[in-house]
Amino acid sequence: MRFARLAPAGWLGQALGAFAWLVLLTCSWPADASLDAASVEVEPPVHAEAAPPEPAPVSLEPASTAAESDDFDDVDDFGDFGDFELDSEFDEVEIADPLEPVNRVTLRFNSVIDRFLFDPLTEGYRFLVPEPARRSVKRFFTNINSTQSLVNDIFQLEWMDARRTMVRLVINSTAGIGGLFDPATAWGLEGHVSDFGQTLTLAGVSSGPYLVLPLFGPSDARDAVGLGVDSLFHPTFFFLPGVDALFFNTSSGFSERESHYEEIKALEESSIDYYSALRSGFIQSREAQIWARREDRRPVPGPMD
Repeated sequence: MRFARLAPAGWLGQALGAFAWLVLLTCSWPADASLDAASVEVEPPVHAEAAPPEPAPVSLEPASTAAESDDFDDVDDFGDFGDFELDSEFDEVEIADPLEPVNRVTLRFNSVIDRFLFDPLTEGYRFLVPEPARRSVKRFFTNINSTQSLVNDIFQLEWMDARRTMVRLVINSTAGIGGLFDPATAWGLEGHVSDFGQTLTLAGVSSGPYLVLPLFGPSDARDAVGLGVDSLFHPTFFFLPGVDALFFNTSSGFSERESHYEEIKALEESSIDYYSALRSGFIQSREAQIWARREDRRPVPGPMD
């Protein structure tokens, strides 16, 4: 009896709940549908109108920027060749080279000798001898042949430099074990190189024509004379005549060549005209070497110079 009375009420409640749910659903459905319709109708035109203009500027501007960046990358890759800017400075310096045809033949001869003799010797020496040992060998010959700097310091009346050179020679020959080490530099006595070509320059002798010496490389008439005179100031000249100047000269010998091997090869491979690049490099280096410590004695150019 109680179940019969409760059952109609339960069914009636369920029916009323379902009806209320349908009313709410029907009331809410048009609003959602209108929003979806609006979103569908509004969004495609926006995308359809925005799409065509965007590719045009994007496809044009990056293309030009990429091309320009590639060009700048190429320039940066060759940014190390600042020597070409230095060549413009040499336009103001007169480079007397009346023997250029002969010098070019001599340079080709030297290149053949380098390729088949000195390059294999240099590469073998670098391969077999560790770098610390190579530095010690160079220090040894630099120390023992510093008598060249001592004599030229005296010729140039540079007494302070002569005294410094003498003190360095004594210290490195004793505490430095014959010059294999350089305690003098560690104690604040920096070394330097003076040569007879520099002495002639300070005496007012002009450089003369540019020369390429067989086996020895770039030079000029004044330094060619200085090279021969300086060899007489080397103790090793009397023990290794000829071989001394060729292999252990402080400016153009084998040990000096070994220490600048990569630089020489890079210049040779990168230069359009190796002869001209080598000539300009020699003039620049030699001028800097001569006047680096004698700037106060450089002649002042006159108004007509």
